[in-house]
Amino acid sequence: MAYCRKCGALLKEDDVFCFLCGQLIDRHANTEAFAVAETGKETVVSEQARPQMSKEESIALAEKLRDEYSAIERLQREINDNQTALKKPVVLSGRRYSMFRFFWPFFILAYLALNVVYIIGIIISAGNDDLDGFLASFFIAIAVAVGILIFGGIHASRKRDRLNEQLGEEEYMIRKRQRDLETHTSESMRKLTIKKKGVSEYQNLVPSRFRTKYYMERVLILIRTDRAADFYEAIGLLE
Repeated sequence: MAYCRKCGALLKEDDVFCFLCGQLIDRHANTEAFAVAETGKETVVSEQARPQMSKEESIALAEKLRDEYSAIERLQREINDNQTALKKPVVLSGRRYSMFRFFWPFFILAYLALNVVYIIGIIISAGNDDLDGFLASFFIAIAVAVGILIFGGIHASRKRDRLNEQLGEEEYMIRKRQRDLETHTSESMRKLTIKKKGVSEYQNLVPSRFRTKYYMERVLILIRTDRAADFYEAIGLLE
């Protein structure tokens, strides 16, 4: 395992230049200089193996890690929130309106109209003592009642269809939001995996408990105020 003598980045076996700082790789020097010590489950770079870093290089590294750890923390919070939301059951009412719900008032209206028209016809016919008038009044009352029922049926049917369509759209949007949340969560998990893989090469430089935005900001403060000469010294001061 070899590291860049200038910035400490983990190198691949066939690297000629450091991908991070562009330093020419001396394979023999890098292999010997960066002997590592195993500490529990973590592998950390020993003091003798630390590469020389200027203040500017240390700040650049700390800023890079701060931004990366910040993105990881944000993605992790987002995933946790989404997974919590996905655990909640999706409630779909499944209810639908029936036509009778909107049609029954027209029954009452037709009945009242039937009686009113018929009574008026009887009163008019009785004054003239006209039998045909009685029959005419009866058929007119029936026609009015039937007309009200036909109008009521059309009105109730349209209202039922419109409201049921709205219910269907609401259920579709609920399902769509659920699918979108699942897709977004999967995408966030993919991004998180990439981000973690991107900073894994620095795990020998930063102990696991310090791999956060908060601690990298503290490292930057230590370096910028000259309380630490470089990145490694700042990490040591966090201990």
